[in-house]
Amino acid sequence: MDSRTKIRLKKEKTPLSLKLKVLAAAFALSSCFSATAAPRTYIAPAAERDATRAIASAYRALSAKIPLELYDVDGLAESLDYDVAAAADFVRDNIAYDPYLGVMRGPEGTISASAGSSWDQAVLLAALINSMAGEAMIVKGTLEKKDAERLLIGSFSKRIPLSSGISVDDVTDMFKEFVPIDRLSSVTAEALELEDHVDQNVALAEKDVSELAKRISTSLKASGVSIAKTDKVLTSKLLDQVAEEYVWVRYRDTPNDPWIDAHPAFQGAAAPKVEPETFFSGTVPEDRLHKIEFRLEMERKTGDKFDRVSIMSPYVRPAANLALTQITIGIAPNTIRDDGEAGYFVPIVNQKPAERAQAFTLQGLTAPAEDVVAGPEIFATVGSKYAGALGALNETNGKTDSAPRLSGVILTVVHISPGGKSTSVERRLTDFRQKLPEKPSRLVSFQGIVDVNVGPENGARAMKDALESAANFARVAPYYRAIFDGTMTTEEAISHPAFAPDQIRPAWSEMLSAGNAFNQDASEQTKLVRIGPMVSMRRMHNTRSAKGIVRQTVDILTDQTRSITYAAGAVSVSPSDNYEQGIRATLAEHALGAGSASTDWRRLGTSSVLTDRASVATWSDRAGASPLVRDRLNADLDNGTIVVMLDRSDDPVWWRIDVATGQTLGMGAHGGEVTVEYGVVSAVFALAGFVISALDCNDIYRNNEAMRKCCVVGNALVSAGSAGLLAPVTGLVKPVAAGLEAAAGYIFFQLTFEVVTLPISGMTSKRIDSVCRGMWE
Repeated sequence: MDSRTKIRLKKEKTPLSLKLKVLAAAFALSSCFSATAAPRTYIAPAAERDATRAIASAYRALSAKIPLELYDVDGLAESLDYDVAAAADFVRDNIAYDPYLGVMRGPEGTISASAGSSWDQAVLLAALINSMAGEAMIVKGTLEKKDAERLLIGSFSKRIPLSSGISVDDVTDMFKEFVPIDRLSSVTAEALELEDHVDQNVALAEKDVSELAKRISTSLKASGVSIAKTDKVLTSKLLDQVAEEYVWVRYRDTPNDPWIDAHPAFQGAAAPKVEPETFFSGTVPEDRLHKIEFRLEMERKTGDKFDRVSIMSPYVRPAANLALTQITIGIAPNTIRDDGEAGYFVPIVNQKPAERAQAFTLQGLTAPAEDVVAGPEIFATVGSKYAGALGALNETNGKTDSAPRLSGVILTVVHISPGGKSTSVERRLTDFRQKLPEKPSRLVSFQGIVDVNVGPENGARAMKDALESAANFARVAPYYRAIFDGTMTTEEAISHPAFAPDQIRPAWSEMLSAGNAFNQDASEQTKLVRIGPMVSMRRMHNTRSAKGIVRQTVDILTDQTRSITYAAGAVSVSPSDNYEQGIRATLAEHALGAGSASTDWRRLGTSSVLTDRASVATWSDRAGASPLVRDRLNADLDNGTIVVMLDRSDDPVWWRIDVATGQTLGMGAHGGEVTVEYGVVSAVFALAGFVISALDCNDIYRNNEAMRKCCVVGNALVSAGSAGLLAPVTGLVKPVAAGLEAAAGYIFFQLTFEVVTLPISGMTSKRIDSVCRGMWE
């Protein structure tokens, strides 16, 4: 990564595909799906191509209606007629100030949020002026305390409502061509009714939050723990940060013009008196960026000892870049044998081997991924190196269980704040410490889609992503059907143009469309500030039921917020309000992840408060907790939080609470513990997963044609990364992102499932809805 990041913080090109475009030999599909004939290029029937082309064109036409200026620097510059003075006025008048450190949103994210830190505001204004052929630099100085206080108070000013830029009429006009008028009218009426009851639904959700907060607080107080309403130390620290972090923009239109200082953070208020200390032109210092790092490690057990081996180079990017696009991360098997097992596995980032990827086996052997292209015999060489050492080990200690074996795969996510302070979280994705299960390969393999949320947005980018994802899926739908019907071979599909990376861009629609559910609306007295990115992941598991159902986990990995209040002319940090926000976010996660009633956080009583390792050991021994649960509880305590256990002994969950800051999140052994079951789908990525799942659908529902088709339709969506189309917006916790919480978003999600799946199902849209909904919900 470059030591400095350009002010534009351009969107990274990370194409997502339905196939693994990786080392061909390492990721060939197994011979059990091979065809005897040489691959040929299959072309879907003209009628299907015309139908899907019309669907895709309609979605893209609606996408094109979303104004560029709502999320794009060049689009905004054009709307301002490339007027430098107009750019300065726009940022001053339309981009509110949020008190957090450094650059977290970047120019595009700041446009979408209509708010940002002084750094993000300055980066946006500089990017606009530079795109207009003007000249701009960022200036850093230290505010006087009175100006820092004035700036904080100004952050409570009333803000312009966010809008995605498309209307109900725009959406309904698109669907008229594909959906019966009575169905369209019915969904539109539902959407408008929900919109009319937004305030009522929010009030009900807030009542749930308040009641749950009081119940947990009672348990805390019984253990001598309380969370302060306001905190003077945290408030003083915040004021110091605001003063020290202040930047503004110095600009001019042409080299002959005088320099002008613009202080957008103060909006229309008087500019502060502040002396320039440092000037930045063209780049942002790396130590002012919020960054996210991902690491994957293999854990190996040898005798009684465990050691970890890195299986990829750390993947580090600015949070502002990652917020513009979701990334995929996972472990892919090299093949799919008849017994369902794999020869070895490779870490994947954005549908290709991670940088310096290490292939590894169930025996805990590793080798560079590029070396295994020639075949798995490379592991024989690696294994021979262990043989001598293990022989000597056996001779000296007499143990028979000294051979190495895979005991786990661990994901680590690190948030690096401006200034270099870092916080990390681990997720043990595979736990074979006690023993290898009977069929381990499906448990090792996984596919995750990671979303980085940097604050409330207008929904324009999320809606555009959802529309483009639906358009892409519609175009490829006939080819999914061809695979299932046997018209096209799997070998042909692997290299078929329909599945090329530039044709498919899966999106995790739930999080894209609902990010604002995690960000409380500001009022004149209370304001929530996201001080670090929220990193969440959708992870597919292969824990199958007798009906062939697999589990998906929606997990918030990091979530850093601060709540501030304004009263009696002063701003204060409020840990108790932040505590309630953590509860709010957990309930939103539960609803967005389609959590069941039995796992509803609102219905679970508290059982124990754990404050140190001794109390964790006592509780764990009494409950018979697994090593994984013990690890997670101790990790939470080591990070400075306390734990409130809930009444669920079969699959423990708990509240993780930082008493000092109020930072709170509902947790479990695997993370957020919000799970939803989807129809059969293999963890083998995309195309291969669909093939296996389609075969399973055919077997399980051989006597129920309607359910068989529903199973295939759903698996295609899950494989394509578009499972969000299965879960329409319901507003269970809080209406979701502005623009998508409105009627237009509700109509889109309700009807898109029906429209884009028609080419696969061959069923009427009404039939799809009535039969399939019960299967997926």
